[in-house]
Amino acid sequence: MSATALARYLHRHIEPDLPEAPAGSKPWQHVLVIPAYNESPLLLEKLTSNLASAERTLCILVLNRPESEPNPHCNQALRESVHQRSDTQENNPPLVALTDTVDLFLLDLEMQRGPTPDSQGVGLARKTGCDLALYWQSLGHIHSEWICSSDADAELPRDYFRRLALTPDKTVAAVFPFMHVAGADVQTDEATALYELWLHYYVLGLSYASSPYAYHTLGSCIAIRRDCYAQVRGYPKRAGGEDFYLLNKAAKTGPVARLEGECIALESRISTRVPFGTGPAVAKIMVGGDWEEQAMFYHPDSFEALRIWLNAMPGLFSTELDELPQRLEEQGLSQPLAQDSYQALMQLGVREALAHCRRQGKSQAQFERQFHQWFDGFRTLKFLHSLRQAGWKDQSLKALSATQPDLWPVSPHQQQNIYSLRAALCEHWGWTNQEPPHY
Repeated sequence: MSATALARYLHRHIEPDLPEAPAGSKPWQHVLVIPAYNESPLLLEKLTSNLASAERTLCILVLNRPESEPNPHCNQALRESVHQRSDTQENNPPLVALTDTVDLFLLDLEMQRGPTPDSQGVGLARKTGCDLALYWQSLGHIHSEWICSSDADAELPRDYFRRLALTPDKTVAAVFPFMHVAGADVQTDEATALYELWLHYYVLGLSYASSPYAYHTLGSCIAIRRDCYAQVRGYPKRAGGEDFYLLNKAAKTGPVARLEGECIALESRISTRVPFGTGPAVAKIMVGGDWEEQAMFYHPDSFEALRIWLNAMPGLFSTELDELPQRLEEQGLSQPLAQDSYQALMQLGVREALAHCRRQGKSQAQFERQFHQWFDGFRTLKFLHSLRQAGWKDQSLKALSATQPDLWPVSPHQQQNIYSLRAALCEHWGWTNQEPPHY
């Protein structure tokens, strides 16, 4: 099955005109893909430090520029710095030895194809880099089964690649721990820490509801097995959210591991590289006023509704959907929340979906598997958004302390500030952090 999916992907879905491995290069054990847009040449020093303790490793640096970028020379300094370190001619893709065991390959998407369409953005950059990794893996140039993806602002932990070797064989993807570290601007640091709390709260809510899609989705923290990457047809070509959609598809094929241990350290900075995600969210928080008063967390009752809906779902194998509002009330939802949940599900097309699940799933277990293929991470998010629109409004961090269910593993008011609350949450996840060097 995996060999068939790999062959099909390489034949039908891989990006065109990918380069061959440089002649005479020795095989690598690991591969890491990093999109780069408008980055400083100091990135090369960071990568050298990042991967200094790694086994023989290939870093594929995907240089890209969106159509909306007005400066056509924004990548030139980094491009020239890479070529200066290379023995190849400037019109050839250079392979640069960063250390005795780490090589950098420049995949210059901008020079090959011109500016990237804004609608495809970083998704195309990640896909092209990961497609190249998959292609070279298929030819035996890279031994690892894993394709790792990170970002230019990331500091990787020392055991980054070793941690993947400890995952169970059936694991199809993995998400590394992460933490944004302090930068030069205190307000940006605070807004970024608050955004991290929002990310944690969302995963806490999904975990509370026993959703199989309860994991963080950050492109800088993802690794995926090559067979799964081929099976789900790689990264989607999107300007943002490509990480969310990749993991959403991967989770339907097998377990996604939430790794513990030392965090990937990310830079706290405002960024306009993507239309949504960390950079735009931080910018929005910074103009929103008092961080304790900003209504940005999903209402806890929405996660309660999700939990009870997922608990009630198995019974729909043999009962009619029209009975669902009553069943939701019997399991503890208020009548308004039960009705709003039912309406949200109807808007998602639950009636047609359940009919399909019953046709395809002849047993209870098969029915439930079919259901979770349909009610995936994307529809879970849409369900929560529908409840928000129905009146279950976002809450501030301050308001959450007086709202049930209490999803925090620690009380926010027992912490001195958002940083101590974030530290307590990292301890809850089994994450540790080491302040990285600054460049």
